[in-house]
Amino acid sequence: MQTRDTDNVPAQASFDRRSFLRAAAMLTAAIPLTGGLLSSCTGGNGIGSSTSGDEEPEPVDSMDDEEESPDSTPEPELTGEFAEAAFGGDLRIALIDEPPTFDIHQTTTSTTAFVSWHIFEALFTWDADLSVMPEIPEEYTVSEDGLVYRFILRSDMLFHDGEPLTANDVVASIERWGRLVGLGQSLLESVDRFVVEDERTFEIHLTEPFGSLPVALARQNQGCAIYPAWVIEEDGDDPIQTLIGTGPYRFVEHRPDQHVLLERFEVYTPAPGEVDGYGGPKHRFLDQLIFIAVSDEASRVAGLQAGDYDYLESVSPDQIEELEHTSDVVVELDSACCYPNLVINQRSHLMQNHQVRRAVQLALDHEPVLQAGYGDGYYRLDPSLIMAETPWHTRAGEESYNVHDMEQASQLLSDAGYDGTPVRFMVTQAYRDLYNSSVVIAQQLEDVGFEIDMQVMDWATLSDRRNDPDIWDLYLTLATFRPDPIMRNLTCEATGWWCDDEKEELLHLVQVEGNFNERYAIWEEIQRMFYDQVPRIKLGDTFPVLARSPRIQNFPRTTQLQPAFWNSWLSGDDTPPPSDGASAHKR
Repeated sequence: MQTRDTDNVPAQASFDRRSFLRAAAMLTAAIPLTGGLLSSCTGGNGIGSSTSGDEEPEPVDSMDDEEESPDSTPEPELTGEFAEAAFGGDLRIALIDEPPTFDIHQTTTSTTAFVSWHIFEALFTWDADLSVMPEIPEEYTVSEDGLVYRFILRSDMLFHDGEPLTANDVVASIERWGRLVGLGQSLLESVDRFVVEDERTFEIHLTEPFGSLPVALARQNQGCAIYPAWVIEEDGDDPIQTLIGTGPYRFVEHRPDQHVLLERFEVYTPAPGEVDGYGGPKHRFLDQLIFIAVSDEASRVAGLQAGDYDYLESVSPDQIEELEHTSDVVVELDSACCYPNLVINQRSHLMQNHQVRRAVQLALDHEPVLQAGYGDGYYRLDPSLIMAETPWHTRAGEESYNVHDMEQASQLLSDAGYDGTPVRFMVTQAYRDLYNSSVVIAQQLEDVGFEIDMQVMDWATLSDRRNDPDIWDLYLTLATFRPDPIMRNLTCEATGWWCDDEKEELLHLVQVEGNFNERYAIWEEIQRMFYDQVPRIKLGDTFPVLARSPRIQNFPRTTQLQPAFWNSWLSGDDTPPPSDGASAHKR
């Protein structure tokens, strides 16, 4: 396991450095919001915050080489794969919709994770083999009985407001995450206390071993991002309004229907060592990351072809032929990343009936559903809730996977006393693949006797509405790649509300158990229950299409948990390097 060592920042210089950073940050950095949207707040850091007017956001002042703070830490000399790296330029990324929030603790939405993990960091992340590795700790140890985790944080980590990251910030973030997220709640149930020894050192004392603790605290959708303690104190468990992290890019503004703008955090200190998956140094070659919501896929594709965007968050396989005939576009097939996942609302009057859920399961023929959404060569049929690219793959419960027995489905509907109540099926066109699959699903359900009310909406609306159990019955989403089963959110609190005491106990055991073989057997039992009780329906694994501009150099090799662009750069015109003393070739 890779640890991250670092040079110590002299204590006597830290006040001057923080003072300078705070003064510079006052120009554009974190401005707390007092409610809803602010229409004229440059650099506003709130959910849905915006900036109006003709003036461009004023960047944080940076120091010339001659004015550089004596305790600032330049990036190391870049060699190897970074020997030809170029500083400068803006990367324009077309999202499928506006992120519903930038507070990672609040949502599993992949668009939020894609944007916000450039701003925030977690205690742990993933190497190129998708094994967990430290990100924020300089080192950590575990007691022989597994009950005490001791962390020493890196000494060179600053928040975007110039304040140093401390143990109190990490503890406050873990506690907040534990109140908001099912996995975090499970972890906190095993925590006896947190002990903060000094600004860089803290311990987690457990009441019982929690063998998957590093995995639980690693980067993931709705993962434990680390926020300043004062921000948490200010906003509590409500969505974070002041977006300050320790990541390589800092939040500048969100202009709804225009863009989300991030810019290089000039005094970010990359970790030592080698880049390893999502871990290791983050070099920030790009000046800005500009995320633009483009809900129509044809518009996203046309924008990439025209050079308006450099990367598309999502593109369906039926666009490949069009893109392959464009000289200035790179099209690649990625590793299996996700699976279409039909979520069933067990709190709705209709779907709380197991016979009705089972009828939905039996009605579906997965092959034409996947064909409609993805096409030949872009999917595979597989029952496992954790993909074959991990050690957790299992075929447990496969006798109930893709059965497609229309006669039995119709009989179950009759036995359940189904009276033709419309099934409220929420659908979005933001993901064209999901929309095409949803159309086929609706037809298959109607063929066995269901009445279907397809409700088409944008993704942000769907993401909001799915939290209200009174207004929907089904929706189709993508269950994204998970390296470990504890990251597959199947708790009672997860959307769809699969509540079963035996299942909850098994989920707890797979979290606290440290032995892989024991955890694997427990996970197999959970998957069998998944197919028996039908809280959701997995359709099949999909292989995403990656479409981008050839200007992007060093495109991320690891993309299963969303791409991370901090070690990428652009080819193009010459641009001077940033003022943090880093060494790289100019463009």
